[in-house]
Amino acid sequence: MSRPVDIVVAGLGNPEPQYATTRHNDYLANAMLSSQGENNAVKPVFYRRFDLTADIRDTIFSSKIENGSSSVTKSFRVILMKPLLNMNESGVSIKKVLRYYEITDMKKLIVVCDDLNALPGLLMIQGGGHLAALQGHKGIESIVNVLETTEFVRFRLGIGRPPNDSTTITQWVLGSFTKENREMDLFGHLLHLTTQALYDYSIHQDLKKIKKKYAQSKKLPNKLIEMESLIFPINLHGT
Repeated sequence: MSRPVDIVVAGLGNPEPQYATTRHNDYLANAMLSSQGENNAVKPVFYRRFDLTADIRDTIFSSKIENGSSSVTKSFRVILMKPLLNMNESGVSIKKVLRYYEITDMKKLIVVCDDLNALPGLLMIQGGGHLAALQGHKGIESIVNVLETTEFVRFRLGIGRPPNDSTTITQWVLGSFTKENREMDLFGHLLHLTTQALYDYSIHQDLKKIKKKYAQSKKLPNKLIEMESLIFPINLHGT
């Protein structure tokens, strides 16, 4: 495509198959197509770019924007990326992708990751801030260190903390979602909420508005959709 990129969405997660169902994975990059109402029977197409150490989906979002008594259809070029490096090296992949697509405005980068400090089912949205406030998540730390900035946007998906002292943080984030306490259903709800928030942000790019609408409510729906799986198959080319 010749048009400039409006948004880059980076879904963080360990790429190895054994981590496919864990809390430390990049479910959102696969699930994003649902935010535009695409046919769920059609797998989203990603391209494996070894030169960028990332799987890439280059797509156009379109939306009708109300303008008084009329509406205008606008389109947005969005890059969905999934680093092929481990979580702790995420920044290397993201820097390559930003350089390739000539992105210099760090506010066009949205990083989606898990968050131990948010309860399951809740979404936290942040932008900027001091380095100290971003420490604790190895993927985020890598991005800050490589890009030398904190000005990118973070969508942090709540996974909660281990239920007891016998489970370490590493065991928890590398463990799989369970049906117990409807943990899998809560995360399915969170994926849907986050894809809506990302889609709205790609249109308005108003972080305060998106945060107020999607991240300040602590109320969960009375009825959760029962999730049998959190794996969203994709059509991958270039492997």
